[in-house]
Amino acid sequence: MNLIRLCRNCRNIEMESIIDAFNLRFTLVYLSVAFFAIILINEYVNKSKNTDEIQNILLLFYALVIILVIGTRNKVVGTDSARTLIYFNGSRVIKSLSELKDVGSYFISLFARKLSDNYKVFFTINAVLYIAPIVIGIRNLTQKNRFLVFFLITSMFFFKTMGINTTKQGIAFSFFFLAITFYDKKKWLSIVFFIIAFFNHASIIIPIIIFLTSNVFKNLNIIFFIYVASTVLSLIHFDLNTLLSNIPGVNILVQERLDGYYDKFAARNYKTGFRVDFFIFNTIFAIIGYYTLKNIKVLEEKLKYEKFYITYMLTSSFFFLMFSAAFSDRFGVLSWIFIPFLMYPYTQTRSKIGFINLFGIFLICFFLFLIFNFK
Repeated sequence: MNLIRLCRNCRNIEMESIIDAFNLRFTLVYLSVAFFAIILINEYVNKSKNTDEIQNILLLFYALVIILVIGTRNKVVGTDSARTLIYFNGSRVIKSLSELKDVGSYFISLFARKLSDNYKVFFTINAVLYIAPIVIGIRNLTQKNRFLVFFLITSMFFFKTMGINTTKQGIAFSFFFLAITFYDKKKWLSIVFFIIAFFNHASIIIPIIIFLTSNVFKNLNIIFFIYVASTVLSLIHFDLNTLLSNIPGVNILVQERLDGYYDKFAARNYKTGFRVDFFIFNTIFAIIGYYTLKNIKVLEEKLKYEKFYITYMLTSSFFFLMFSAAFSDRFGVLSWIFIPFLMYPYTQTRSKIGFINLFGIFLICFFLFLIFNFK
């Protein structure tokens, strides 16, 4: 018995060392990204230099580095990493596509299996599908300071998590991000990417619908009312799951997944109820976003930013209503994915927007990473 316990302890120590080594590698990569970012910000803001050429090179280089770091990780890195291999290693056999929740993951697994039986090939393909759409989206979004936009995204605390743990949601986010960058240029292509995002993780339908219908809201006061009302309803433990189960269409798309989050066993293993920490976090960016919106002078940019801001506020409201569910942070991601868009305008100007400039945004991003990775 003691020998078995000793073997388990040795195994746990080995797993912890593997995870720690990965976290160290990822952190060192991020710190080097931040190092180049602050140098480039100084060149751009204080010296008025154009560094777009070197930024394009750095963007591609670090995209490849992160793909390798994430793709070659051990399967003990990331709580759900081993679980994502069920189709790849054949531990779960599908007889009909109707059995699948996320079709994309299944076909990615089949494709990877044809190439190799090494699970790191599967992880690497997932990493490419996670990082590549972000890079393409950044290049489509702007021709200026692309590496700085990449820095914004990699600074988000959910960036690593979606790369190694909630990988299906990560791929969905990436194609959602790509779809948004095409929305004003090629709507048909944007819709295609929205569909790909949905097939990788059905929950992405929520920000998709909100984004596509955000133009309905012409008055920000209505948005603020919804935000406050959602907060109050969350405080009194409003049962959103029951409401959604009675809405045609929504119940078919996400109900089975939502039931899992409201499972009593899941709730015992996760902090539920009103989350003050998440509420404060989202509200900070709600304030920053509103302040930025009021200080954008160019009408076209203002209208585009307003669409991002409204979507962020409404997805945040939905997030608050999900506080009573287990793993509510996975719904938080549906709002957090808009934070880079809220801060994006600062990468496109040397001047301050109000009293915040690019250096201020760098500090916010950098300390966000430190707080959530070293807590």
